[in-house]
Amino acid sequence: MMRWGNKAAAGALAVVLGAGGTGLIVAAPAQAAGKYTCKAYADMDRAGRPNAYSVCNGGGSKNVSQHRVQIKCDQVQGARERVVTLTLHGAWVGPGQKSKVQCGFKNFLRGFSVQTK
Repeated sequence: MMRWGNKAAAGALAVVLGAGGTGLIVAAPAQAAGKYTCKAYADMDRAGRPNAYSVCNGGGSKNVSQHRVQIKCDQVQGARERVVTLTLHGAWVGPGQKSKVQCGFKNFLRGFSVQTK
């Protein structure tokens, strides 16, 4: 009879700990929206393509729930070498995650920024 009591106590403890852990998981998305400082960065990869990424860190003054990076690249096209500006966006991600985007070959970096919502 003592063994059954120990199993019941262990099961009850697992249910209590599981409920507490579920509360932490549910609270995490609510903490994601808050005040952050967001910055965008750009560099070149080994193949010479422009890359950009953005990150948002806590302690800022702007309310942010999601952010993404935007990059503008100049692309030379055709025999007359016409310059076309392309604007590309990274995926929307939450604070603490990186949004990344990359231009193609034969592109030149014109500008980059971070967008928030």
